[in-house]
Amino acid sequence: MKGERKREIINDLCRLQEDNCREGYPLFCFSTGWEKILAPPVQTGRAPITPQATLKMLVLRSQDELQVLKNELRSCFPESLKVYGAVLNVSRGNAFNQEVLVDSWPNFQVVIARPQREKIPHETNYFAQSCAAFYKGLSAYEKLVKETDVIDWKQEFLLHGLQSGVYQASRNLAATKDFSVKLVTHTQVFVLQDPLNLSATVAMSGSKLKLSCLETCHAALLNETWSVGGKKQSLQYLTQLIHHFPSSCLLDAEGCPISWVLLDQFGSLTHAYTMPAHRGKGYIQVVMAELAKKLQAMDYPVYGDVLENNTAMQRALQCLGGNFTSCFLFYALHTPHASTATGSSVQPVKTQ
Repeated sequence: MKGERKREIINDLCRLQEDNCREGYPLFCFSTGWEKILAPPVQTGRAPITPQATLKMLVLRSQDELQVLKNELRSCFPESLKVYGAVLNVSRGNAFNQEVLVDSWPNFQVVIARPQREKIPHETNYFAQSCAAFYKGLSAYEKLVKETDVIDWKQEFLLHGLQSGVYQASRNLAATKDFSVKLVTHTQVFVLQDPLNLSATVAMSGSKLKLSCLETCHAALLNETWSVGGKKQSLQYLTQLIHHFPSSCLLDAEGCPISWVLLDQFGSLTHAYTMPAHRGKGYIQVVMAELAKKLQAMDYPVYGDVLENNTAMQRALQCLGGNFTSCFLFYALHTPHASTATGSSVQPVKTQ
């Protein structure tokens, strides 16, 4: 019986080899074991089956890589400003726990700045879960967000893009990803070209106003006055910005801020605001000029965005020599259909 069983096994293996030859798979050597490859695939006129290539994003971590990326992104201003600001912050301590990903290196087509996955809080908080994108080729960006997990489609997040294709790609993918995408704001981007020469002349003598920077104890006031504030998540977000990034404000005699501006995790001027009782006096120009000088000394590009109907802020920026670029910033809020998170109807406003 043992001999018959052995012949049956050998016959089965012979038939298996014949099948493998027809399919273009390797032959096996019986004398040294079934696992040893004896020859390359037989050419049968049919291409061997190979795994489908998958796209992968590369996380840039070294200072040398980040420096090369910064130099390349500088040549792509203003469209790359958002991602560039994130790269700066990552290379300088990464206080906001972000990471920078490219589709290939060093000849990349797409750059994504996003929160580190392991650092994302469990509760819905699109303030902290914001991402920014820049692409050289729209098709490369569309392919990437469709075929990789570079974007986390399982939770609500806000996507910043200075190219219209970023928003359009999200809209095209929304149905397949079971997501809704809402364009919450569409703002014009400005750049302050020469901050060190900015001058903001305001009658402050005898007013007991003091030029200073924001403290974390001021976050509650900012949260109350912010159009999308008033929440625990927005308070945490503002506290983080004040703690980690430069800011500028005017304090009254009691030490309470009456006008201020700060920086976000993408290196953008944000939340420029003056209390209603103190408007029309040019205070916002003072705090913006002060922060702009700080940022230039730190090698930050000085930029931000403003709503098209915010004429008061536009006039203030013109007085500061602000250059309005041809770029518009798309804030696209992405919300899973099955999510119970709130906030999809809010409208972030960057400036007063």
